[in-house]
Amino acid sequence: MVADLICAGLCLLISFISNDQLMIGALIFANVVQAIAFAFSRPANKSYITEIVDKEDIVAYNSHLELALQVISVSAPVLSFIVMQYANLRVTLQLDALSFFLAFALVYFLPNHEPSKQKSPINLGNILRDIKEGLVYIRQQKEIFFLLLVASAVNFFFAAFNYLLPFTNQLYGKTGSYATILSLGAIGSIIGAILASKVKASMGNLLVALLLTGVGVAVMGISTLLQVHPYFSYSGNLICELFMTVFNIHFFSQVQTKVDKQYLGRVFSTIYTLAILFMPPATFLMTLLPSVRTLSFLLIGFGVIGLALISYLYQKRIETN
Repeated sequence: MVADLICAGLCLLISFISNDQLMIGALIFANVVQAIAFAFSRPANKSYITEIVDKEDIVAYNSHLELALQVISVSAPVLSFIVMQYANLRVTLQLDALSFFLAFALVYFLPNHEPSKQKSPINLGNILRDIKEGLVYIRQQKEIFFLLLVASAVNFFFAAFNYLLPFTNQLYGKTGSYATILSLGAIGSIIGAILASKVKASMGNLLVALLLTGVGVAVMGISTLLQVHPYFSYSGNLICELFMTVFNIHFFSQVQTKVDKQYLGRVFSTIYTLAILFMPPATFLMTLLPSVRTLSFLLIGFGVIGLALISYLYQKRIETN
């Protein structure tokens, strides 16, 4: 909520700057502030959902939310283009400010179901203590610790996957390959968001979705072994994004239903921190190795499939014990 208010104020202030050079600097500063604000707001938003949504409705809620986000992510660039055609940058920034104010107002008027409790003063000691308590809790909860390990490994593989995507025009020898792959991925995400609520919430189904995500990535590299039509390879991203969306929805739903409410914020903060930490090593590895080839898609796909199979066996072992 505070993050939305800060971003709204920044966009509104920047819209009144008349000097172009100063505006460029202000926009860069605003992007940095927004990145920091969203780093705080994302875990808070995910944690707050359990206060207003019943546990049995979490998967359906996350599915509807993801569907809305995917539709917006597809339509927003088109709407932005139309706005920029008929208005200048200042009007666009004022519209941004309005959207942030609207988000702030909507969250502000949500019912507060959180019980009142004694709040500790914000200082370095209390922050470090909270972080330590969160890490101890994660380590003691086998299922939560397992979910974090799976998510970290998935982020490693998909950092490598995302590194390769911009090279697909070169890899498939066609100028429209990258745009087609992204379009099919967007369609897959929307279908996945619709289907996710139909899938029973369980660790087994979550890992099956991860395995099928790996199959989709492997399909993108199948041309290394077989002569296939380019669109068959492109369809791999539709399969990948479809099942990755199902995996993400069920992953966050599992965390929201299994973690004690007092630790939810800390667990989500750890998830997002690990996601960021595992991206640079994967990107560095891809730049270090001769990785820009379709074979890399195949290897990443097999890596994700292997991760899903190992995780499934480990999960069965946890359930047995």
